[in-house]
Amino acid sequence: MGQFDPRAWERFTKIYGGLVYCWGRQFGLSPEDASDLVQEVFQSVLKAIDRYEHQSFRGWLWTITQNCVRDREGKPSVDRTPRGGSDFQSFLQSIPEPEDLHHPLTRQSQAFLLRQALEQIRCDFEEHTWQAFWRLAVDHHPVAEIASDLKLTEVGVRQAKFRVLRRLKEELGRI
Repeated sequence: MGQFDPRAWERFTKIYGGLVYCWGRQFGLSPEDASDLVQEVFQSVLKAIDRYEHQSFRGWLWTITQNCVRDREGKPSVDRTPRGGSDFQSFLQSIPEPEDLHHPLTRQSQAFLLRQALEQIRCDFEEHTWQAFWRLAVDHHPVAEIASDLKLTEVGVRQAKFRVLRRLKEELGRI
């Protein structure tokens, strides 16, 4: 394995820790068990990172998470109740893979990751740049309105959006 970078690991855990926790809760784990799951998944990631072969990272993380949940199947849980008469294994198999982009789990996961990454990079920008990006890319306000409100040129508003999106892409590519 390459040299361990504590700052990169911290960013990774901030972005993906909440996602794994949400997946754990969606699997029916209690909050305590979902927190434990995050630790188990990250330990597995550290052990297996040398074998990661540039497939979909979220798909790989999803597979590790599923395997950790399956490994927990026989262990006691605070909040594991049968689901509609089905056993836990059937429940696991019924959850689609994350590559199925029409499944709400994946849309929710993508939105969560995006929010986490945006929180990580927000401090990299001046407030007016961030506001221009947010109002244009997220709130879909007209460029002229944003430029007038923030005392920027229309080109400046578009550049702010471009700079934030470029930085967001870098951040998501690094993790």
